[in-house]
Amino acid sequence: MNSRRKGAESKIRGIEQEYPVSAKANLNPSLLVNAAIRGLKRHGFSQDVIWDTATEISQEVHESRIASSYGNNGCRIYNDMGHLEISTPSYNNPIDAMAYEKASEIYALVGAREASLALKKEVLVHKNNVANIALEKGLRKGKRVKTITYATHGNIITLREACKDWSRVERALIPWVITRIIFTGSGDVVSGEFVGHEGVKFVISPRAMFVAQKSSLSTTVDRGILNTRDQPHAARRYWRLHDIHYEGLRCEYSIFLRDIAQALVICAFEAGLLDAAPEIEDPVRTFKMISMDTQECEWKIKLKTGEITDAVSILMFYLDAMEKVSTEYGGDGWGERGLKCLSRLLERFEARRIEDYVDGIDWVTKLALLVNYEPKSASEGISICNQYALLDENLGFYLKTKDDEVKGASLFNPKESLAFAERELPGVDRRSYSARVRHALFNAPEQTREFFKAEMMKRYRAHVRSLSWSTMVLNEAKILLDEPFMLNKDEMASCEAKDMEESLSVAKRLYPEKVIY
Repeated sequence: MNSRRKGAESKIRGIEQEYPVSAKANLNPSLLVNAAIRGLKRHGFSQDVIWDTATEISQEVHESRIASSYGNNGCRIYNDMGHLEISTPSYNNPIDAMAYEKASEIYALVGAREASLALKKEVLVHKNNVANIALEKGLRKGKRVKTITYATHGNIITLREACKDWSRVERALIPWVITRIIFTGSGDVVSGEFVGHEGVKFVISPRAMFVAQKSSLSTTVDRGILNTRDQPHAARRYWRLHDIHYEGLRCEYSIFLRDIAQALVICAFEAGLLDAAPEIEDPVRTFKMISMDTQECEWKIKLKTGEITDAVSILMFYLDAMEKVSTEYGGDGWGERGLKCLSRLLERFEARRIEDYVDGIDWVTKLALLVNYEPKSASEGISICNQYALLDENLGFYLKTKDDEVKGASLFNPKESLAFAERELPGVDRRSYSARVRHALFNAPEQTREFFKAEMMKRYRAHVRSLSWSTMVLNEAKILLDEPFMLNKDEMASCEAKDMEESLSVAKRLYPEKVIY
């Protein structure tokens, strides 16, 4: 039923972000998260829903017991082991990737502010991936620091046929995940225990420092570079690549480039263009070594052939494959723009012009802040990174079209970040992007199945018994939403429905086997 989509637009994807919620009052994290979730419901951004886990093969036992809320924009909101987790609705273009990430940040901030009011304590929320804890018994020059990590997960639906041989998946995608961090790394400080010295060290990718093997099923212990979880969130002919090495990014440019590059890489993978990807001799060690190389930026890599290369050269291989799949199998406007941006970035990075990407790439921006502030201690370095990750009233900048001043305490500057995106990304401008973020706060993406779910929840909530990413159960019928683009706005608009009965009738006519009375 769907119109043919080509290139990156054929890939449906989304982000799961864990937000740490904290208070100086030393309150239980789950108490804070639950207060934030109640605040979002009280503020009208979300409502309770029974999340149907029967259709999902859960690899983490605790997940089947999680209580969920459903956001007005189609996101899922829940308490995941003491973190406020917000999973964006699924989308298929990089502008929606940017807009729904910002909408997620605004949801998290509203939740924290509402929790502050309810608990009468200041509640803060950050967007990052590590917490650095000072231990009581430590070194002479300062307390010993322990670093723990939490997640940002990316998801993209691909073809199961392409993933049936996992060794092929590893060959194709492990070098990509390792090397892409030079433009997708969020940057942060981690304990010296990871790098063999005292204090803390700034790294490109804090998540890379916690990797233990090439692939794993678990997302919390002995993490792999790739994750083998099999939850398609769609028909069984699909495989959802569950990427546990996304990171909490704030710069629009980096969010855009990560999204479009990942979609094009998966298109190239499905087309068999990555089967000859360079094989890295020691992937786990290399992942960490590249992450630690923030000064010389040599990013050296030893291949199984014995050849010494670097991250930029390997990324050139992937860029070539992306360009081939775009040419041979058809592309789209955003894909073409993304390829030009990635090509320009790799050209500059080959010359090691890293400083060109302050306000565009998160780790580069944080490193510039550390150089500027010259922290005198580990705690000062930690504080600078945390202050960058702080979500505050600066987020209001995205909801306005005029050039207001930035007034919040966060060291992340949305004005400079968006100005960078406007310079580097053709088709991105302040006015249209602000409109997109405002729309993303209250509406689901129009090109995917999320449109139907969100509209039914808004109009006929009393009839909804349960939801999942691929099902919707009403009192009157069950709808199998196992095709990612089914019942999108265009399809539903082709037959205007006046009430729920007519909406179900339209869905039944379009997908007779998917609507079960």
